[in-house]
Amino acid sequence: MQGRNDRCGHGGWKYPGLYKTAPVNIEESKEGYTLYLYAPAMGKENISITTQNDMLTIQCKPGNEDAGTHFTRKEYRPGDIHRVFELKGKVDTERIRAAYAEGILTIELPKTDAAKRPSRDVPLG
Repeated sequence: MQGRNDRCGHGGWKYPGLYKTAPVNIEESKEGYTLYLYAPAMGKENISITTQNDMLTIQCKPGNEDAGTHFTRKEYRPGDIHRVFELKGKVDTERIRAAYAEGILTIELPKTDAAKRPSRDVPLG
């Protein structure tokens, strides 16, 4: 599984004059991958996860919780997140599961049967 970023901003947060990638950790086990995406201050209704053409796309847009609030200082500004990951035929897209808690989006990506096969040594003849 591999992340793909392009010059148009796929892969991170966008601030006026500042671009920062949304951090992701990907854990691999025998059964699949677990992707952890740091996405603070998002509501579940503002998170979209889709698969198409063997690509996993994650989009998050922060809610407007600050409407009508007056700040004397505001250093934290949540922004849009857009990440795209190439699945390379290794993930059973029908069994993907996701959860969001405490600012972390967790996506369970089960491996296909072909991806679960162990490697083997090939003898030289």
